[in-house]
Formats: sequence, C-alpha cells, structure tokens
Amino acid sequence: MRRLIALSGVMLVLALAPVACKKKKAKLGGVEDESGVASVVNVADARTAAQLTRGFHNVEADAWRWTQKNFSVALRPPKGSDQQGATLQMSFSIPETISNRLGAITLSARVNGVDVGSQTYDKSGDAVFRKEVPANALGAEVVAVDFSLDKALPPTDQDSRELGIVVTTIGLIPK
Repeated sequence: MRRLIALSGVMLVLALAPVACKKKKAKLGGVEDESGVASVVNVADARTAAQLTRGFHNVEADAWRWTQKNFSVALRPPKGSDQQGATLQMSFSIPETISNRLGAITLSARVNGVDVGSQTYDKSGDAVFRKEVPANALGAEVVAVDFSLDKALPPTDQDSRELGIVVTTIGLIPK
C-alpha cells in the first residue's frame, strides 16, 4: 500500500511538473500583450532587437548602439494613448568625437508619419529627447518611429560605419 501511495505521489509530481515549471514571460518595460512588442525598448536587449527596424549598428558594451543618420524603431503605443497621446522619450549620448567634428546636431522625429518635433544639441554628453505625440499618431497596434539627424560622421578607413549618436533606450510613455 505504501508503495502504491509513493508511486501515486511520484506520478502526480511528474504530471504537474510541466505546468508548475512553465517559464513565465519576462515583462519588458512596456510589453502590453502576448505579441512581444514593447512600448519601451532597451537597445541592448536581444528580446526587442527586432523592433530596431533601421539604422542601428550592433550592440556595444552590452549597453548601447550607435545609430546612422536615419534610424527607426517599432513601438507599441501605451494603453489609452490613442485617446490621450503619449510622450516619446529617447535616452542617448553624443560622444565628444561627434560633437568636436560636427558641432551642433539637430534630431527630429516622426511617429507614423506625424512630425513630433526636433531639438538641437550643441554639446557632448548624455541627453534625453522628449516630445509629445498626439493621439492621432497612436491609433495602430504598432507604430513606426523614424528619427533623423541633420548630420552624421561618414564612414572612414578606420570605421566603415556611418555614425550618428549612441542610444540606450527609446519608448512611448503614457501621459
């Protein structure tokens, strides 16, 4: 009888193991459903790398990516943003090399084709680009966010990449 109970216990544990041990999906900063498309993207995170649709170079120092002059990301608008709008926010850095060689840099952004504004940066260092996005630009399930710099370093013999700015995060923040 004890063997039967022990065997039943082992069978129960084995039967429940796949359910109990199922990995839960890690929540990204802005993932809102099972599609896996995030509202906020850390550019070094492999889970959201597919959302970096154009103009990003490979991850460096496990933390950031260089951009080209023009670069784009796909983001999921936060809940309710199709009624209230949202804030587009990007954290980045302008390396001294860029600022010394190019001077002031103007960064512009469009969300689903809607111009959300531009800002000029005249010194090197960490910076944040923050612009309000109107509700009419956020009606789709996933929106295209297109960034443009007025200038970038062209490729050289030492580095074959066009270099713009160094980005760490990009996201749509609820109001």
